[in-house]
Amino acid sequence: MIVTIVLTSLMLTYDVVYGNYHHNRNTTLHKYGPNVCTVEEVPSGNGGATSHRERGWPIDDRQHRTCGQNTIVRYECCLGFKSMYGCPGCTGVKPTKNVLETAQELGAREFVRYIRHHGLYDSLTSGGPYTIFVPTDEAFSKMDNAFRSAMESYESAIEILRYHVVPLRIVTQNVSSDEMLNTLNDGLQLRFNKYSTKIETINCVTIMRKNRIAQNGVVHLINSVLSPYTYSNRNLVQIINQNQDLTIFSKMLEVSRMHQSLKEPFQTLTVMVPTDMALQRFPQNQLRRILNDETLSKAFVLKHLLPTPVCLSAVTEDQYVRSLADSNYVKFSCDGKNTVMAQGNCINNDLKLSSKGIIYAINFALSSEEGKSALQIMQHLGLSDFVQIVNIAGLAQTFENFNALTVFAPTNKAFRCMNSMEMYHIRSDPSAARAFVDFHVGSQIITAKNIYDGKTVESFAPGKQLRLQCVQNEFGVEGRQIHFQTVRGYNGAVHVIDHVLYPPTISVEDLIRKNDSFSLYMKAMDLVLGASSEGWASFEFCSGIHNTYFVPTNYAFRKLGAAELHRLFSNPTRMQQILDNHRADRILPSALIGTRRQYEIKTKNEIIRVSNEDDKLMVNEAEIVETDIMTTNGLVHVVDDLILPQNRRRSE
Repeated sequence: MIVTIVLTSLMLTYDVVYGNYHHNRNTTLHKYGPNVCTVEEVPSGNGGATSHRERGWPIDDRQHRTCGQNTIVRYECCLGFKSMYGCPGCTGVKPTKNVLETAQELGAREFVRYIRHHGLYDSLTSGGPYTIFVPTDEAFSKMDNAFRSAMESYESAIEILRYHVVPLRIVTQNVSSDEMLNTLNDGLQLRFNKYSTKIETINCVTIMRKNRIAQNGVVHLINSVLSPYTYSNRNLVQIINQNQDLTIFSKMLEVSRMHQSLKEPFQTLTVMVPTDMALQRFPQNQLRRILNDETLSKAFVLKHLLPTPVCLSAVTEDQYVRSLADSNYVKFSCDGKNTVMAQGNCINNDLKLSSKGIIYAINFALSSEEGKSALQIMQHLGLSDFVQIVNIAGLAQTFENFNALTVFAPTNKAFRCMNSMEMYHIRSDPSAARAFVDFHVGSQIITAKNIYDGKTVESFAPGKQLRLQCVQNEFGVEGRQIHFQTVRGYNGAVHVIDHVLYPPTISVEDLIRKNDSFSLYMKAMDLVLGASSEGWASFEFCSGIHNTYFVPTNYAFRKLGAAELHRLFSNPTRMQQILDNHRADRILPSALIGTRRQYEIKTKNEIIRVSNEDDKLMVNEAEIVETDIMTTNGLVHVVDDLILPQNRRRSE
């Protein structure tokens, strides 16, 4: 089915068309002439309501898309004009008619028939001015049985018909973008809206052809019959409270103390209200927590309040509408069948209008985060392997009830990368599972807002701390990258990591002493430390737990040559400068080093450059050949060249 919608009346004068107004730029105007209306044909998909896009000046022949479908543009004489033989455009002026004759000329015969049948014809043709929003004949044919019966009842039909009439002369360009219009149906109003897509609506019904000037008013053609029963003089809270299918959300309004501010909001709101059936799909303990907590209820309610009037008929493409919750947006979209969705869920046109806003009853919630426990969040994120180990460890209730925790949960893929024997041990021994899980849980809530480089958090593992890293806008824990989640449970946060965490069991000193590949580095350290009785502990090189060591191999030392190596080991001062150049007072994991970036890192001696070129990590000109060895007092990267001080290089 094709629905034809008039988009704009050009109303050009002969002088504009044939005079000097952009004569060389607009050959299209010469082709179509004055008083030509642009018409866009939009496939309506399953007979549903359609939307349109109004074209501006000059004429735009480009094809547009509505809900993924191409629209067709054609041209016709604007209403009130006709073509004249031998003249371009539409220069003939038709006689002016009254509003009902104009409506009938637009094709609204059923509306005029009902007007005659119920005795309103004379009053609407003799007085004025009137603005009538007239439904198409197709709109009347799609009425449900209840509405059709109402139209056959004299009193109901009078109410419905008078609801389509405004006792003023309303031309859309003279009306603000969100305005209430009084109708002939006493006390009931119509809501007029304009959108950035250039769609204009009345009670969220698309105005298909607009501003048809008549002798005693203006006529606008719409694609649905307006129901006075969708409008209420009550405030938003009263409308919600009187609906027996919205009792749970009504309770949330009360618990959150939002009901008072909603009674008299300072702006027009769209309220997306989940039905009781939708909210009863929540786990009972989660729903109970929301209903018993003011903060959780308020967070949930705010995500369902949009500070702008949203009409489904105006949605022609993906668009994001901000809610009253901080940094929260609702995605609206539509498909080729003109089905409108919010957050991927279909919305029916079950709406209620008031002077303060629009209410939709929806069969889903726009948020399911509030009131979830850390365990429920992990289940929601699909972290099934970690959840299984939590259950084996007997910690499920802890993750449900313990307040103020942060879980760094490995992905299922991370578990597949573990040693199979180790995995078997964890899955078969509850105490091993407990120890494993404990080192992945911090005893305070960590988010992207309160993390900083070098922060430490006590883990659930006795005496074990989790070290946190921050490089630009990348974050890590124990050298592994954190993927921060916006979902936060009532009792804590869950963040995803790509690797499992292991408590470090070896210091940098022990790591170097036990590896023959670092014997020259060990010798260099002994040279610098001399005969100190306290050993490495006396040297600043090993202080703290947030360090990065760029440890050179024996091969890196031998690159200097025998003679230079001998001179170096004969000069403790110079050796200390070089060793200081291999240590930074922060943990710098490779996962946080962005590709094709250079980072200036301060060492104990000078600034060095760390870079990642196509997954090749470099420190100045030295390549990192082994990365991310975590120790009790820092992170070790193995390099294949010495990181010599730059001032020394210049002197050489």
